Amino acid sequence: MSYQTTTEAHRYRYVEGEREGRGETASGSIYDRPVRAEPVVTFRHLLSTTFEASNPLRVIAHCDVDAAYAQFEAARLGIDCKTTPLAVLQWTSLIAVNYAARAHGVNRFNCTLEQAKERCPSLQLIHVASYGPGDDTPQYYKNPSSKTHKISLDLYRRESKKIMEIFQRRLLHHSSGTHLGFDLAPVVADCWAPSLLAMQEGSVDDDILFEKASIDESFFDLSVYVRKELMHRFPLLDIRRDVERATAEERAPMLDAPLPPLPLFVKQELVKKSWTLLGAWWPSEQDNVDTTQQASQASDDEAAITDMTWLDVAYSIAAERMIAVRKHIVEQLGYTTSAGIAENKALAKLCSSHRKPCSQTLLLPRYVLDFLEPLPFRKIRFLGGKLGAEVADAWGDSTVGELWPISASEMQSRFGADGRWLYDLFRGMDRSDVSRRTSNRSMMSAKNFQPALVSYAKGLHWLSIMSAELSARLQEEREECPLLYPRSLVLRYLVSGTSGTRSQQMPFGFVRNEELAKEIYGKAEKLWSQGIGQSLERATGPDRVGIATLSLSFAGLERQSRDQQQLHTFFEPKRKRAPSDEAPEPEHEPLPPRAPTDAHTEAPAEAPAEAPAEAPAEAAYERVTDHDTQTEMARWCCRRCDHQASVPMFDDPDEEDAPRRSYEVILDRLRLEHVHWHMALDLAADL
Repeated sequence: MSYQTTTEAHRYRYVEGEREGRGETASGSIYDRPVRAEPVVTFRHLLSTTFEASNPLRVIAHCDVDAAYAQFEAARLGIDCKTTPLAVLQWTSLIAVNYAARAHGVNRFNCTLEQAKERCPSLQLIHVASYGPGDDTPQYYKNPSSKTHKISLDLYRRESKKIMEIFQRRLLHHSSGTHLGFDLAPVVADCWAPSLLAMQEGSVDDDILFEKASIDESFFDLSVYVRKELMHRFPLLDIRRDVERATAEERAPMLDAPLPPLPLFVKQELVKKSWTLLGAWWPSEQDNVDTTQQASQASDDEAAITDMTWLDVAYSIAAERMIAVRKHIVEQLGYTTSAGIAENKALAKLCSSHRKPCSQTLLLPRYVLDFLEPLPFRKIRFLGGKLGAEVADAWGDSTVGELWPISASEMQSRFGADGRWLYDLFRGMDRSDVSRRTSNRSMMSAKNFQPALVSYAKGLHWLSIMSAELSARLQEEREECPLLYPRSLVLRYLVSGTSGTRSQQMPFGFVRNEELAKEIYGKAEKLWSQGIGQSLERATGPDRVGIATLSLSFAGLERQSRDQQQLHTFFEPKRKRAPSDEAPEPEHEPLPPRAPTDAHTEAPAEAPAEAPAEAPAEAAYERVTDHDTQTEMARWCCRRCDHQASVPMFDDPDEEDAPRRSYEVILDRLRLEHVHWHMALDLAADL
């Protein structure tokens, strides 16, 4: 097959034999479809406890809140967001529109405030909270002005934290007996149906990588969770004990053996209706498929279920988990969400928006190409902006399928390193990792000015408001992490008529909450006075400059000090120095340490004062085998929070006569760091 570049909308005319134009190829598709080989899943893949992208048992989920800001405001006001049209304003722009309003044609794009009122006379408009003159906390004003007020998103951040906490909780194996569909509607279990799994309050599932993508959306790497669930639900797959007992020569063949055939009862239970309840996407859902094709593909779907593999079962487990998590969010917070489950982040993101609102889409690997083929490529993550526009300039606003004939070399010649990434992405391949990111490393308060800010005094006024906002946000974060502090305070500004921001910063340490706002403003005033503020104060006439954007931010948020000595030494009686010591002996005896209490330590309350909570005495380590690398590991588990630290066990000939091995010393240091973290939290709680 060859193609020719034209000036037509999609810029391609396909030629194959006597076929010309957009006729079908011999394969039945109008394009040369890429080939996706069915992976062979082995026990090595199943037993892996890592999150590598090359493992076929990799399952990624994406979940976001439906019209998040609108739902948050509706909950605050007690409004039924499902039936009442509602939109959230920032000045005169719509920044969130619920689905009841969207049904009237109201949207955030290409719709002014006046048009929204005309299309939906019953539309309720809510302006986001803002800081006004003299406000220490954000308030809800009916008609705030951008000249005197500053926007606050504090409410949305607070609600986001509640949702993210539920996202990360550990689900228990037993269910409530309630069967649900992907849209969270109760179903009659006349076939296998996803169950509402119970949730452990205050827990974190360490088997899941969680990445907070924005204030209302997150990615989940469910790979390890799914593999463990497979072995739990199907004991015939759990060969870990056999591997541990096997010799080194026997292990490799055992690990590289493919998984056994799927039991017949699983195929009988997971009928097509079961998959539909999980949110499975079928090729018959494509808008461009006629009725005859739908009937044909429906029968093909039933045949595909007969050929079900362990890979499909793994995806069903992930889909069941997302249904349970989404249901718990509705029950506890009242917010609906939408989720996507697929083999990578790009596909999961596409799937989560496919059936909005209050839904989820499960994309099985066998249907990836069918799902992508009719999709406009600019809907793919990262292709809605500049890079997507460059691709459109080269090949038009094409569908993904229309870009399949473009070779990797041609894409690389146009886009360099991004070309290969695009080539793979259009075939459903994305190797980007889910990064464990749950908290921010910075906080920012910013304000845009139209017209530009030209007054030194007004700059101080806005910095006062920003200082109050940063203080409130940091204090709120300290409710969960009392020792949180920023390493520096940064002032950034954009001068009107220029393209690059400028910045100044100064160190910032731990400041108690009572003095926090005052300290922030004091440092911000110095940065302002030493920098652009002086120019504003001195300049007059045509030399006068203006500030288009001003921001104040915390950088390098730290959750504990890096320079602390071992905390348990503060609780030990000081030894008397030998005469040869350089430092003199202290004049006063050290204060006796406080006796540990049952609330903060596992040691008995009557323990002697010399023994601090979780004192770093010899700890019991257990010997385990890493199932992925088959390496012998020494592991320590914290009894307070289930945190685990492990180090490979190795023998050094030089340590034969040493009282302790090197790996024991390393593990003990890791243990002490964690114990000190608990002790610091306990001390902070008593302040």
